[in-house]
Amino acid sequence: MSAEARVLTPSQPSQWIANPRWDLVCLTLSAVLVAVPVLVHSLGKTTAGGMDLLITLLIGGPHMYATFLKTVFEPRFRQLHPALTWAPVVVVPIGVILGAIYAFPWLLTFFFTWASIHVCDQASYIGYLYREKGGAARPWQRLLDFSVIMTSLYSYAMYRHVAGTFRIGDTTLWFPAFLRHDWFANSFAVMTAALIAAWVVFTVNQLRRREVAAPYTFFMALTIGVALLVPRLNELSVSFQGFNAWHSFQYLGLTYLILRQDNNAAGYAFVRKMAQPGKFFRYYGWNLLLTTGTTLVILVLTLVLRLPAEPSYYAVVLSFLLTHYAHDHFLFALGSGFKPK
Repeated sequence: MSAEARVLTPSQPSQWIANPRWDLVCLTLSAVLVAVPVLVHSLGKTTAGGMDLLITLLIGGPHMYATFLKTVFEPRFRQLHPALTWAPVVVVPIGVILGAIYAFPWLLTFFFTWASIHVCDQASYIGYLYREKGGAARPWQRLLDFSVIMTSLYSYAMYRHVAGTFRIGDTTLWFPAFLRHDWFANSFAVMTAALIAAWVVFTVNQLRRREVAAPYTFFMALTIGVALLVPRLNELSVSFQGFNAWHSFQYLGLTYLILRQDNNAAGYAFVRKMAQPGKFFRYYGWNLLLTTGTTLVILVLTLVLRLPAEPSYYAVVLSFLLTHYAHDHFLFALGSGFKPK
């Protein structure tokens, strides 16, 4: 049998992470969620703050709490990695609360920078799962995917930083004064174009060698396209919430898939219950319940204790969200402990 015939044989491993329907619904075509906050904000005249609350309640909050089913609630993880489990839980909220009180613009700058890194880290991780299906994945290829997505997201943003128009609500994010020059933004754009061109050439050659397949290419091309578009929209807090909605939807599906596959080996009955096949809405409902509890805390701080709304919102939400980031960077790096089989 020829090499080509062996590649086309039905017994060859699938190039999809789970199956075509799951991958397209949960990972790729769910990119339509990017447009939802923008359309609701513009057509429904919903405020940017209202969109933040809506996305956080329905999908952003549930996705960050899903992490803790793999870390804080999982005895095996706590036993193997006690410091990585508990250090973020203690250190992150202290830093966030101090930042919300004494250095709010710096806190927002730090948050959006880390958030963008986290989104790109997850996207490159999904790309690497697809690469592994092709059988020729190398760690440096994940770095290439991460770099091309990251620079695509940052490219136009650099022009806004230079112009002083990178604002979230009424807050202009901090940017080094010595880089606020057109030459820097132009140089970054050239570097982005070069990286995208290199990725295209490399991917085309891999497709010819059958080292990657169409699912990887479709996912990555769509992600790069969205990353290039998001910073160009006028209301950045709304456009980034659209990107966050897609990212969060991917994460909820991916984490449920991983928990479901680990169900028999999970060390805690509660985690096993959340991960039962066919019980996605139980899993989602638990994470939504925790999000609702966080919303109540914010309401108490703002309506009962009369604390400023914006710092109170970010102090509570970022305490959990940045802990989720810290745990996830480790889980993505761990690889074998956080991937579908």
